[in-house]
Amino acid sequence: MTNATPGAARTFNNRLVLITGAGSGLGFECAKLFASHGARLLLTGRDSAKLQRACEQLKTEYAAQAWQLAGDVSDSAFAEQAVAFANCELDCPVDILINNAGTILRSDASNTSDSEWQHVMDTNLNGLFYFSRAFANQAHDGGAIINVSSTCGQVGAAGLAAYCASKGAVNQLTKTMALELAGRKINVNAVAPGAINSPMLFSQHQTQELADSVVERNRNSIPIGEVAQPQEVARAVLFLASERHITGEIMAVDGGYTAA
Repeated sequence: MTNATPGAARTFNNRLVLITGAGSGLGFECAKLFASHGARLLLTGRDSAKLQRACEQLKTEYAAQAWQLAGDVSDSAFAEQAVAFANCELDCPVDILINNAGTILRSDASNTSDSEWQHVMDTNLNGLFYFSRAFANQAHDGGAIINVSSTCGQVGAAGLAAYCASKGAVNQLTKTMALELAGRKINVNAVAPGAINSPMLFSQHQTQELADSVVERNRNSIPIGEVAQPQEVARAVLFLASERHITGEIMAVDGGYTAA
C-alpha cells in the first residue's frame, strides 16, 4: 500500500481489515462499511457465535470475504495469533487495524477495586497495544491503525475514573505510535466519540431508570442535541483509514461536546 499516487486516497478493494470487538455495535458497523468498499474482513471478539453471524451477514449482504477468530484482546498471544492468521493462513498482511474492543466501568475512583481497574486497562489499553504492536511487527509497510477512543480521553467525567484514564492513555499511545511508524508510511489515528447509540451506552448502570434515561441525559449535554449513531462514527473511521497525510490525530465525533 506504499506505492500510491501522491495525494490519492487509500482504497480498500481486496485489502484485509482486522477489527476487534467486531460482533456488534460500532465494530460491526465498521465491518459493513469497509465490506461495502470491497475490503476483506477479519473479525475478532469473545463470542464466536456472534462473530459467525456477523460473517454470514457480511457474505450475504456484501458478498464479502470474511473470517472470524474468537479470543480475548487482553491476551497478547491472541493478538499475535490474529495477525499470524492473516499472514500465514490468508497469505496477506493486515492492511487496516481497527482497535474497537472496549469496556466501561461506571464507578468513581474511590469505589473502583483493583480487579475492576485492571479489567478496564486490560481491555481498553493493553489489548489495543498488543494488537497495534502485532500489526507494527509485520514485515509490511503502509496501512493504518485506527483506535476507538472517547471524549472521556480528553475531558474528565465523574464516575468513570478507570474508563477516562484508559482512553487518555489510548490518545497518548496513538500520538506516539504515529511518530514511531511515520517513516514506514503507517498512519495511526483515533476517533473520539461521545455518546453512541450502541450497547455500551446502556450497560452497567446502577438502576434501570438510569439506563432508560441515558440517551436523554446525554442529549442535554451535546450542543447538536443528538447522540451519535454507530454508522456516523464508522464513517469517521473510514475517512481516517483513507487519508495518508493525517496521522497522530484524535478526531472528535461528539456533536460539539468537547468544543463547548
